[in-house]
Amino acid sequence: MREADKLTSYLLEMLFPVGPVSARRMFGGVGLFHRGKMFGLILREELYFKVGDGNRAAYEAAGEAPFSYETKKGVHTLHSYWRCPPDLLDDSETFQAWARAAIEAAAAAAAGKRSGAGGRVV
Repeated sequence: MREADKLTSYLLEMLFPVGPVSARRMFGGVGLFHRGKMFGLILREELYFKVGDGNRAAYEAAGEAPFSYETKKGVHTLHSYWRCPPDLLDDSETFQAWARAAIEAAAAAAAGKRSGAGGRVV
């Protein structure tokens, strides 16, 4: 089994108490979904969680940073996904709390997209 698959399997096991979580390959990595909304991203053997106004401060306090990657035009930063502090993987309850906050951030972002189009569902 590839290391990425082992990490995905491990994370799905840890996320079981959070509710229905699925994993889908995408962008050379794996997306983590809860009820159809993406809240996590596994790339380069690292986990990134969805971040919004309600949970960004926790990532900043932990010294983490948003996901970024190199392009021909320079570094591109995806401010909506931040690296999950690795030590959380040693504490399932805290990890699950951070995952729930990421799920809430994903739901809030989806609600904002629906209401941000003048009442139209986008």
